Amino acid sequence: MTIEETDTKALAVPERVADGVVGADVPPAMGLAAVQTEHLIGDVGDALRLLDAVERVRGHAHPLVLGLQDAVGLKMPAALVLSAISNGRATAAGVAEQIGTTSAEAELAIAELVAAGMVRGGAELAVTSLGQARLSQLDGLTVRVLDVVTGILGPDDAAHLIRLLHTVADGLESASSPGSPALPHVLLQN
Repeated sequence: MTIEETDTKALAVPERVADGVVGADVPPAMGLAAVQTEHLIGDVGDALRLLDAVERVRGHAHPLVLGLQDAVGLKMPAALVLSAISNGRATAAGVAEQIGTTSAEAELAIAELVAAGMVRGGAELAVTSLGQARLSQLDGLTVRVLDVVTGILGPDDAAHLIRLLHTVADGLESASSPGSPALPHVLLQN
């Protein structure tokens, strides 16, 4: 099926987003399978403009993320783990809960941070002085990025955009998880 053959089929969103309540009694594993039939975008042109806007933002954001990672010597997932530990999460399960990953993935990231000297392992995890220095450096750089976004949107809209983008990312990730139909197939179903 091509875009032209879809007629006026519109994008739909998981119930948890359409209801305005993120996570409202809809298991995340259902992802795009749990969509409403509401027509949120009226025609293909609207959908293409949405995808174009997302691509334009990605085009500007990706170099920023790479620059941040290079500047502090950490990939974003590792930075999230380090931040969670700094915020008092002392176990892999606690870290996983805060950042929304599995305990196994958190354990791998923690092991890498321990090997890099940024986290002290053991019964309770703790950030080392090197880890704290990296977090401080990352904090200073990300504040500058947030200042730019907040300057464009204002603080309330910037916070709302962050929540919406995380909701979209969560939905797309659950739609592409093992056992879920391939995302293009889900989008083009009748």
